[in-house]
Amino acid sequence: MKIIKSKQDLSEDDNCDLYLIKSSEKEARKIIASLKDRKNKIPVALVGGDDAFNRRAIESLKIDYLVSPEAGIKKDGLKQRDSGLNHVVAKLAEEKGIEIVVDFDSLSKMSGKDKALRLARIIQNVKICRKAGCKIRIWGNVDDKALKSFGVGLGMNSKQSSEATLF
Repeated sequence: MKIIKSKQDLSEDDNCDLYLIKSSEKEARKIIASLKDRKNKIPVALVGGDDAFNRRAIESLKIDYLVSPEAGIKKDGLKQRDSGLNHVVAKLAEEKGIEIVVDFDSLSKMSGKDKALRLARIIQNVKICRKAGCKIRIWGNVDDKALKSFGVGLGMNSKQSSEATLF
């Protein structure tokens, strides 16, 4: 995996299995446009932001994965949790073949109330994706058994959690 924050981070001789884009929408569009011209098709992942950013990314950008759509959310509403996804965005992702990714490593570095809120948002995203038929993946630098049990803890059934850890 190669982390890209600007167009200058790209090189012609990249030997990686995935590009992870961590930038603003404007810079992400430039990066994806330059990747389109390449002959080798390496999957592209984009780190999520707020609701509007996630929807525009799924609608208009040529990505394969949307990583942590709940990460850009700052405040929940009074009666509703804001998780970065809704049923419309999840259905669009399913139609375009974009998979939603839960980043286990960034979650394991958190603690306290922030971790609890993030887990609650992830659980809500799992429910939304299950209803819309959108695929979910879990990334992490731990063994598959730990990732599968984490997936079951999030509310996935055993089939979903085993499919979520395959890469």
